[in-house]
Amino acid sequence: MGRISHTGSCVSAQQCVYFVLTPSAIMWPNTRTACGKNVLLIIVDDLRTSLGCYGDEMIKSPNIDQLASHSILFTNAYAQQSVCAPSRVSFLTGRRPDTTRLFDVNSYWRKHAGNYSTLPQYFKEHGYRTMSVGKVFHPGISSNHSDDFPYSWSVRPFHPSSEKYENMKTCKGKDGELHANLVCPVDLSDVPEGTLPDIQSTEEAIRLLKLEKQLNSSFFLAVGYHKPHIPFRFPKDFLKLYPIENISLAPDPDIPRNLPPVAYNPWTDIRKREDVQALNISFPYGPIPEHFQRLIRQSYFASVSYLDSLVGKLLNTVENLGLSNDTIIVFASDHGWSLGEHGEWAKYSNFDVATRVPLMIYVPGITRRGQPQQNIFTYIDPLSHELERSIPENVKEDPVELVSLFSTIADLAQLSPLSECPVPSFHIEICTEGQSLSPYFITSQDRRGNDETVAYSSYPRPSDTPQWDSDLPNLKDITVMGYSMRTPDYRFTAWVGYNPTTFEANFTDIHAQEFYFVETDPNQDNNLFNSSIQSNLLTKLFENLKIRRSFN
Repeated sequence: MGRISHTGSCVSAQQCVYFVLTPSAIMWPNTRTACGKNVLLIIVDDLRTSLGCYGDEMIKSPNIDQLASHSILFTNAYAQQSVCAPSRVSFLTGRRPDTTRLFDVNSYWRKHAGNYSTLPQYFKEHGYRTMSVGKVFHPGISSNHSDDFPYSWSVRPFHPSSEKYENMKTCKGKDGELHANLVCPVDLSDVPEGTLPDIQSTEEAIRLLKLEKQLNSSFFLAVGYHKPHIPFRFPKDFLKLYPIENISLAPDPDIPRNLPPVAYNPWTDIRKREDVQALNISFPYGPIPEHFQRLIRQSYFASVSYLDSLVGKLLNTVENLGLSNDTIIVFASDHGWSLGEHGEWAKYSNFDVATRVPLMIYVPGITRRGQPQQNIFTYIDPLSHELERSIPENVKEDPVELVSLFSTIADLAQLSPLSECPVPSFHIEICTEGQSLSPYFITSQDRRGNDETVAYSSYPRPSDTPQWDSDLPNLKDITVMGYSMRTPDYRFTAWVGYNPTTFEANFTDIHAQEFYFVETDPNQDNNLFNSSIQSNLLTKLFENLKIRRSFN
């Protein structure tokens, strides 16, 4: 595998050291200094690959599609756990959940597992001004109630003032009263402060970009968007893009008959919303009435277009400030979200629909189309009736992992490369458990290497059957862990016994297993584990998972 080699590291924004690149490494169009490339990291909450650039013809996402057309687009990128805090801590530290020991939202890795450095901290230590806007780290205990400030950030992270209203009774129902609903299109003039959190985050991010332009220093800006996370609270104008009569159900809305009960996600978080409670849905399997399924899907799609409009304004600011030639832009989601597939809603599983995420990386001079002086990020109103779909040209189909983001972004910015973590690595502050994706940016190399690429995910359960805490069990209640691997051809998952006190998985205590062929069963509806014709392959995959677990 090609590796960027360095002659030194950047100590401060004023002390930039030149690099020498090996012939197999990325060749920048101009001689740059180590502190020359800014980073804009855009993290989205609960966004699956429901985007035009991923082939979804229903979704209006022209601005994100435009970014994709100038980026490398990874079509099979996977989160390491399909819940917010564990996923974010994983890719922001470059460690897997087994190493951060975070499977819920109730611990801080620096105290609970190891004093690991983070992606923004690494840039800060290399002379960058690092800033956080919105939901980057998951707020609360998992980031020490501070978004890991001051370790990761040069200035105190920004959170929108309207954030506190997200789960309050701000949704006007048919009775004229306010409710805490799941489906919540709003008129901005009616909501507290007359704004929404993601609007405020975009405004703050734009302000910081303008400030950094004036300072002419190297920056690392992370912007975290809430939508399309529930509740689906968005400007109601975006509903016109998705008439309810055009909304279909999931292609596989039924629970697979051969799905192990331990694998099922009973979507308890949306059951807590007032409009869902009014439906009197049975636990744990439901189902949700079809008319309300369409409402959920409509609201999710509208939330995505609302998000797209804000991302478009942010990217247009990068362009207008003349920063598009000097800024690496990374767009990713923390995990996916089920919209009725397998009879499930929300995340909380190892299926592709919950673990697969959008991931695109723009590197000026490497991935952009057109001339450096050409404007490439123009704002496109998703509400416009005439939208030209941008088609991504630089697409990579190998399975890749979000845990690779730390080393990848550091490589692309030409900082000192991260070493691979030893076994174990709890005492090592800086290393990575994810393979850098930088070889994909070498023009002559289409794949990362000769070996078959694999993406690993895991999910905890409190029991073998769905419980009220199955979606997000507390650490002390975890008894089963589902270790899952996604290759280009298969998804294989083994549910094994787990000790939350010793953090040990027992691969001799097998509770259930799943095996899906990607080519013939892309939605993973037919669990073929009991098919004896694949016994040799299944044994090989199981041993792979077992070995992988031992390395963490």
